[in-house]
Amino acid sequence: MEGPNESDDDGSVDASPVTGRAEESDAASVRTEPAGPLGRLGRRLVPGPIRRNYALKFAVAMLVVILLITVVGVGSHVQIRGIIEDDAENTLQSTATLQADSVSEWMASMRAQVSGFAGSDVYASSDSARIGEALSDSLSRASTDVVGLHYVGPNGTIVASTSPDLEGQSVGAQRPRWRGPIEAATAAPEGEWRVGTSDRAYENNGRLLMAFAGRVRVGDGVLVAVGDVRQDFEQLHRTRSIVRTRLLNPRGRDVFASRQTRPSPLADTDAFEAALAGETTTLERETDVLAFAPVRGADWVAVTEAPKSQLYQASVTVGRNVVVLVVASITTLAVVGFVLGRGTVLPLTRLRRRAEAMEEGDLDVDLRTSREDEIGRLFVAFDSMRRALRRQIREAEAAREEAEQSRRELQRQNERLDQFASTVSHDLRNPLNVASGHLRLIERKADDLGEEVAESLESHVEKTADAHDRMEAIIGDVLALAREGRDIEETQPVDLGTIARDAWETVDSGEAAFAVAGTRTIEADPDRLRQAFENLLRNAVDHGLPDREDGAVAHGGEGPLSVEVGLTETGFYVADDGSGIPSDAVEDVFEYGHTTDPDGTGFGLAIVETIVTAHGWSIAVDEEYDAGAKFVVSGVFED
Repeated sequence: MEGPNESDDDGSVDASPVTGRAEESDAASVRTEPAGPLGRLGRRLVPGPIRRNYALKFAVAMLVVILLITVVGVGSHVQIRGIIEDDAENTLQSTATLQADSVSEWMASMRAQVSGFAGSDVYASSDSARIGEALSDSLSRASTDVVGLHYVGPNGTIVASTSPDLEGQSVGAQRPRWRGPIEAATAAPEGEWRVGTSDRAYENNGRLLMAFAGRVRVGDGVLVAVGDVRQDFEQLHRTRSIVRTRLLNPRGRDVFASRQTRPSPLADTDAFEAALAGETTTLERETDVLAFAPVRGADWVAVTEAPKSQLYQASVTVGRNVVVLVVASITTLAVVGFVLGRGTVLPLTRLRRRAEAMEEGDLDVDLRTSREDEIGRLFVAFDSMRRALRRQIREAEAAREEAEQSRRELQRQNERLDQFASTVSHDLRNPLNVASGHLRLIERKADDLGEEVAESLESHVEKTADAHDRMEAIIGDVLALAREGRDIEETQPVDLGTIARDAWETVDSGEAAFAVAGTRTIEADPDRLRQAFENLLRNAVDHGLPDREDGAVAHGGEGPLSVEVGLTETGFYVADDGSGIPSDAVEDVFEYGHTTDPDGTGFGLAIVETIVTAHGWSIAVDEEYDAGAKFVVSGVFED
């Protein structure tokens, strides 16, 4: 409803003094702002009262529009035929271009697949069964357009094929249509690789097929991919509504015709030659219009044709209706302009005043209205926007305060945790240092007690020293977990193999062998990543080196232990040929304190998982790896 203070005939309310001053300021700024050439020209031509009054502007604009409609309508009645004919020809040309682009994309897809499949190393082998398996695997990964893959030897014999009945057969006897693509592929100059393509489709078992051939990267043979011409390509030469499209090769023969056809006379036209040269052209004949578009990547031309009587039929109808449309438009525009002008200008003026008040920070302006149309909904929308703005301001302030409190609390907790870790480390190391001093004193005193007593105490002293070392390692690991936690420093590009080699240099590896099977650059914190590698490599060495007491090889193989770092589809792995991880212990290897080594701390792999998780990756044990232990880190990069 309108507010009780809005008693004007137009439903508007008086602007506040502040708003009035704002309007005066705005008006002054508009008058003093420098205008461009058109603005200065408009100020000279348009009287001041019209410039300052939207209602007068609206009325003058309506009169100008009516006059323009009349002039344009008369001119359009004369020019409409030519415009529609040009548009029809452009549409016909666009249709030809779209058809040509569709064929080009399909050809590019087939060539790309031939290039990818031909790069396999399997073709260096003379084992036809192995090559056949590789072809079947490639076919399963190919697009649905590829219906067969065949490997042809240098003598023209089909060595392997996804169609077993073709193996051992001669290309000339069984598939003569493959000769052209094979010859084109093998005729490429030294150092150049190309894909040969059939000059037109051929029919086999009720399907239209085309052959694509390319030399294999390793070996002397040729890979032939047979593609099924898609249904929309197969229908190119058939009539679609008033438009008919064909695909012609340089000799003017229909590419997708299953039977031999005579060359089209269109091949002798300049438009056809221009299309072969890469231009899109049109040709107007006595009864029809043709559009020629080149097919990228092939010496083919898409030809789209339509009869003139149907292509230009709309121009006659449109020309006849222009006069009626102009008269109706002028009448309707005059009536609608008057109604809408009065019902739009006044509410918009009132809304502008309210918006200016909101802009100045007054969110309590009156936005009530009794209208239910778009103008009314605009008032409602402004009111909703005001309420939403109020709510968002309150929520933002509350969220900011809550976030600040959380940040302070987290900072306090981190400080307490760091202080606790330091205190625990200090309190634990002090008695250990005292014990170590007494232990060294015992060792010196034992020498004075005689050889027999020294030997009897030696094993106890060594065990005690080992226990001290283990406690030191546990304290160091716990302190690292408490201080570093799941945080990482700013990541940077690092070479995976380099980090792994640096980590290996810090591991007491004995006679173990180390190799990097694959590397690449990744985004990571180099120090934390190096720490993860050190723990993984140390874990492999500690659980896989030969047993020095009885000479048995703990990892179950011949020779020294081997440790390898390599790449997976989305990350990397660390594998060894040691004794592996018992199946019942796989789920616990990353738990804090879990270890199968009496001298181990049980924190090494837990720290690795913490570092991996901090990077946003994941780590798991490859349970299918039976040659030892294999840890796989995933999510490092996309496949």
